Amino acid sequence: MKKITLLLAGVFLSCPMAWAIPDPDETIVITSAPPYLAEGLLYISKADTNAPGLHNPVLVVEGFDLSNSMNWPELYDLLNQENLLQDIQTFGRDLVILNFGDSTQDILANTVLTETAIDYVNANRADSSDKFIAVGASLGGLTVRKALVDMPNHDIDTWISFDAPHEGANIPLGIQEYLEFFASVNDSASTLLAILDRPASRQMLVAHHSHPEGLTGASTPERSEFMTWLETAGYPTNCKNIAISNGSGFGEKQPFSPGEKIIHWTDSGGLFDPTINADIYALPDTLNTVFSGSIYFPFIINESADINAYHPLSFDNAPGGARSTFYQLFTNIPPDQISADDYCNYTNHCFIPTVSALGIPIEHIESNLSAHAELTALSPFDEIHYATNNEQHVEINARNKRWIMRAALEDRDSDGDGWDDYQEFLIGTAYDSAESGLSIELAIAPQLTNSAVQVAWAAYPNTQYDVWWTYELGAPWTLIDTIPPTSLSGITNEYEYTTAGTVGFFEVSGEPIDPVTD
Repeated sequence: MKKITLLLAGVFLSCPMAWAIPDPDETIVITSAPPYLAEGLLYISKADTNAPGLHNPVLVVEGFDLSNSMNWPELYDLLNQENLLQDIQTFGRDLVILNFGDSTQDILANTVLTETAIDYVNANRADSSDKFIAVGASLGGLTVRKALVDMPNHDIDTWISFDAPHEGANIPLGIQEYLEFFASVNDSASTLLAILDRPASRQMLVAHHSHPEGLTGASTPERSEFMTWLETAGYPTNCKNIAISNGSGFGEKQPFSPGEKIIHWTDSGGLFDPTINADIYALPDTLNTVFSGSIYFPFIINESADINAYHPLSFDNAPGGARSTFYQLFTNIPPDQISADDYCNYTNHCFIPTVSALGIPIEHIESNLSAHAELTALSPFDEIHYATNNEQHVEINARNKRWIMRAALEDRDSDGDGWDDYQEFLIGTAYDSAESGLSIELAIAPQLTNSAVQVAWAAYPNTQYDVWWTYELGAPWTLIDTIPPTSLSGITNEYEYTTAGTVGFFEVSGEPIDPVTD
């Protein structure tokens, strides 16, 4: 049978480019205990290579690496968006990154491997009173969740679940059916379909191509069993639990409708090439076509398929962390097989619904969470964060970087100066020097008029200032001005406060203010 040339290898499998990546200080091979057998690598990068043991460790557990091609350079590059890792290490936090040997295997096997990684960190900590946080990205959020429930003495202070599919993930069913249709005649499609049939895929996907025609979303046996495991386990109760979603919490959907045609591709073939037709649709909400395709090559191939399915929930265009699978698939078709009549109307689809990342029941998938406090109250997390607009899955940006930095640095005053490490991060002072905290040197100019004086001081970023006045020392202070955070390096104001012919006394106090308030 003739093989069709479709350059699909890049679909799903793209990795970030690595540039000037520092080497890890140490790489440890770890294995899980029976009955689940798994192997992985722990990459260790220390903030101070001369300090023995791990200090304020930050364990990051990787997500769903479909091709298992991401290693230290790719993981570091992905996680260091917005210089996140570098900034964390600047504050004395040692990094431990868990790379699964096979992220597509049974999630429970990699859960046991995650437990092994947590045990390793605890066994090598320099000071058990240091702060220990765990970040689970995507699938890694599921393995950390289950591990923390299973380990009553994990000693983790804070768990960050970063765009993890607690209520399921979504690869458009139309794309899955496309791959199944072409798998018999194209090696790349066969390879990608095999990944979608791996245990972890079948455990996470809310709609799977193995469904019978009609209502989809009925769980695969693997997903039913896995969700029973998760629901029985619940969520950790002996640490602070934080959920971050790359999806919109304001109900913003992808800009297409259920059942809308997303990709159209026709290749008229030639003397030595088959004629191909393929149409991919967003998952309909009533019974309709999700994929239609045909292949014809005289005397060799004559195959066609029309797959009808539906689900009342709009998985493909829902608010959520996005993936550009539509675009990746279309742009990997060889240019000489694309005509002016072919198109890919939309780039992204919902990959991790916002509600899924926040642990809110999936039936609320289309909701504007920002307008419904009763829905966000359904989240089992102590703290939840979502984007305004849908972002790419596990994208780190200036806004969610701040949430991660806060979780890693808050509640630890490393230098004992009265400001915790996160406040030091906000104002830009040294976390490890007791002399570097927020200090204000007040300068008062000579009296300008009979009643006005000029008050000036150097300003820190992300700092709100209160100006106080009293007519004599020992008398009560009166708040006369509040100045919100400014980008200025210095503040100079005039004040007219007198009593009994004297100007009185001024004092300025500062307070770090987090610019990210949600």
